Amino acid sequence: MRLWRQDSPFGEVTVVVSDRGIREISLPGDDQPDGGAALPDRRVARQLDDWFAGTRHAFDLELDLEGVEGFRRVALETLAREVQWGETVTYGELADLAGRPRAARAAGSAMRDNPLPFVIPCHRVVAAGGRIGGYGGGRNAVALKRRLLEREGVTGLRS
Repeated sequence: MRLWRQDSPFGEVTVVVSDRGIREISLPGDDQPDGGAALPDRRVARQLDDWFAGTRHAFDLELDLEGVEGFRRVALETLAREVQWGETVTYGELADLAGRPRAARAAGSAMRDNPLPFVIPCHRVVAAGGRIGGYGGGRNAVALKRRLLEREGVTGLRS
């Protein structure tokens, strides 16, 4: 495992990469994984920097979702594949896309536990009725989610 801290417009994030791919990104305000700082994986760091700069709208990285199982994994993979830059879905719509139309709460739990924010864009999943919904990232979580959505051109969501 390699772990490093990387600057972003939203604060410092911690990135963990295994031999199989990118494994975890910890948002500013979240608990940070322990471990010494390694040299960044150039490809991962460059794609993150490009995404943070707004010049990349999708990632081309191997993902290591070891330990992510069942519907949680299906929901994350569905989100990464189906919901693109500037688009949003509700938790219920994501559950439906993932093959479990009555599992909106389970989709919400999968987003809450997403190990790869930005790469698997859980900020694009919003609550029904035009509400922004929750997000990781500590006490400024909703503000961070709003900033991420606004940089993709999504506005008008209520807190």
